[in-house]
Amino acid sequence: MIFPAMPVNENERLKSLYMMDLLDKKDDERFDRLTRTAKTTFDVPIAVISLLDRDRQWLLSRSGVDTCETPRNLSFCAHAILEEGVFIVKDTLADPRFCENPFVTGEPWVRFYAGCPVRLPDGAIAGTICIIDTYPRPFSSAEINTLLDFAAIVEDEFLILSMAMSDPLTGMPNSRGFYRTGEKRFASLKEHKKAFSLLYFSIDNLKSINELLGNKEGDLVVKTFAGNLTKCLKDQDIAARLGGGEFAVLLGNSAVNGVDAFLFDLQSRMDAVDHLSGKNYHINYSHGVIENGGSKYDSLRAMLDDSDKVMYAEKRRR
Repeated sequence: MIFPAMPVNENERLKSLYMMDLLDKKDDERFDRLTRTAKTTFDVPIAVISLLDRDRQWLLSRSGVDTCETPRNLSFCAHAILEEGVFIVKDTLADPRFCENPFVTGEPWVRFYAGCPVRLPDGAIAGTICIIDTYPRPFSSAEINTLLDFAAIVEDEFLILSMAMSDPLTGMPNSRGFYRTGEKRFASLKEHKKAFSLLYFSIDNLKSINELLGNKEGDLVVKTFAGNLTKCLKDQDIAARLGGGEFAVLLGNSAVNGVDAFLFDLQSRMDAVDHLSGKNYHINYSHGVIENGGSKYDSLRAMLDDSDKVMYAEKRRR
């Protein structure tokens, strides 16, 4: 048995996967409909849409098997994401990579596998849609094209999900996307008793810029601020545009990633923008900070409400 290698862009791939918040989700009819149809179309006992996490394979949808996850190093799909196009194993017992795999020598008795990588909207590979048989079999060019069509449909569903959670102007998560991914991160940070902060930002002069210079210039200001805010993020930090000129950041504090360091980095970037832009205005913004919710907050939304209040109190004080 030969274990699968890691993609060269594994860290970036995982970050994209985590931002979509598809892991540990199940019973989604939009994907279950596809695996049921694939199972029938190819006349196989098992069809799966899999996602490759760091050490495991999560079965986002499955037809013909009950397992929700398996070790990544035993996964056929971990091999498939390294290939271009459809990855086919016509007879697992004749393939040294898989002949000793416990899923071949035991349940579900895999003897045939065909899987096609599926990509997220940013191009990162999330996993595969695959079909499995308990007998060796050929796989025709027509069947390859049909599996490619199924993969394209899965990617269309990923795009629809992403659009529902993304801000079209900046490409950042919108409020829905922020709460979907942020609440999960919030719960994990609290559970592991890790320090974290919630930051709230508002572009102060956006309304004036829109009124005096037009919405096109205002959109440019929003995109500029969003781009520089995003550049300040570290791994697992989550930022979003909540609407208008308002943004939020869930920051995992560490020795090199505290609030002061983040705010200094952002201010330095925005100072450079103002200095180099040649505009007759500066991009002014306010912020509010809530350090570590502790036991006071039961949800990210409640914490965000308070950071909003803190920011406006600070603006009144000034």
